[in-house]
Amino acid sequence: MVTRCGRLLGRRGRRAGRRRTKRKEKVWSNGGIYNLTNKVLSAHQHQILQKGMKFAPTNKLDKFNMYIDIQKFKKNLCLKKYFSKNPIERNETMHLYTHTNLKEKSTFFPKSMISSEITTFEQMILSDLEKMEHKKSKDNLTQQERKALRELTQDEDIVIKPADKGGGVVIMTAEYYKDEAMRILGDETTYRHLKNDPSMNFKHLFHEYLDQGHLLGILNNNELKYLKIDHPKIPIFYFLPKIHKNLEKPPGRPIISGIGSISSRLSEYLDRQLQPYVTTTETYLRDTIEMINVLTDVDWKDG
Repeated sequence: MVTRCGRLLGRRGRRAGRRRTKRKEKVWSNGGIYNLTNKVLSAHQHQILQKGMKFAPTNKLDKFNMYIDIQKFKKNLCLKKYFSKNPIERNETMHLYTHTNLKEKSTFFPKSMISSEITTFEQMILSDLEKMEHKKSKDNLTQQERKALRELTQDEDIVIKPADKGGGVVIMTAEYYKDEAMRILGDETTYRHLKNDPSMNFKHLFHEYLDQGHLLGILNNNELKYLKIDHPKIPIFYFLPKIHKNLEKPPGRPIISGIGSISSRLSEYLDRQLQPYVTTTETYLRDTIEMINVLTDVDWKDG
């Protein structure tokens, strides 16, 4: 009797396993694109999404930005020439606090260092840019794919995001995306509804703390100037769908993009200060390759 029940369970388990495998293959057979909407993708829309969220379409030559890059490169050449002839003598002094090399970008441009070689190089680059402007560049998208890309970006009824894990592309309805975002933000243990924008108050308070750090010698002049952001940006909230948790209604992993925000540069400062200590801990792993190397040396035993 036990043997018979075991066989029945084994058969059901094998059948269930086949069904689960088949479903997984069905999802991934679509090229890692998870369409959670009723929208039917065209062949070209499917092709453009299969290229991934990091794919960069070919753009027209931007002469203005190219010219700015050339001037920056010319400035760097002049700075290297200037400081090779006029090295800075730094006095080694003992400091109570460790300082970083963080500082605002210098506007110093020793134009007297512009030589005939640098000028000739600049003229050659500008001449090549003129030729490139009239030369038809090869597009990495077909006309149909360009049209499909415009259709996807202009469709306000859908939201396209990368999956939280697995590298897939998830297409959600704008309604579901909004509802899930409001569900996450509705967690009163994590978020609080504000009656007004407190950005300016945070900015003044933040600057007060920075000034105190400067008076105590924790921050030097360059660090103080670098950490003070006069026109901070408001962080942006968004979420990535966890399709590995639920394929039909994936919960969202909330992310706050704080690039250019009040405390963004302070995070960089703390990272610089903590790096020398973090790398010396026993639990520190540099990257995935180091983790793999550690695991290959482990003596694995069954059971």
